[in-house]
Amino acid sequence: MSALLAESLISSLNVDARIDDITKATGWLGALAEGEGWSQATRFALELSLEEALTNVVSYGFQDSTAVPRIRIECYRLPEGRVAVRLIDNGMAFDPTTISEPVVPASIEDAKIGGHGVQLMRNFLETLAYAREGDENHLTLIAGKPD
Repeated sequence: MSALLAESLISSLNVDARIDDITKATGWLGALAEGEGWSQATRFALELSLEEALTNVVSYGFQDSTAVPRIRIECYRLPEGRVAVRLIDNGMAFDPTTISEPVVPASIEDAKIGGHGVQLMRNFLETLAYAREGDENHLTLIAGKPD
């Protein structure tokens, strides 16, 4: 997949580890979606997933780290109208693909707020993949099944 991605880079964006930069990132992705003519389903899946993943990185990825935060987002055009977004950060190692599905609560009163982001990503994405490369997390989000 890496060779395929290297040849199809559309754009990239560096952001800071700040909550305000999540809006900057999703706005950037939305502008790419407009320019590239992505389907509404692809745009929604990638914007939602990027927001969820980036929120986790910004909120938790650098808590116990002395490293200067580096966050880069890359967007790739794939065959058959699919799109990949890769989130790369130098925060603490964390593989969201290992998170179990949340337990379904017995009632609305038992439901917990939060902890459902990875499940949402799995639901809307074709692929959610993680790799640790050196001191970086690489989270790849792929969407774009034909409508």
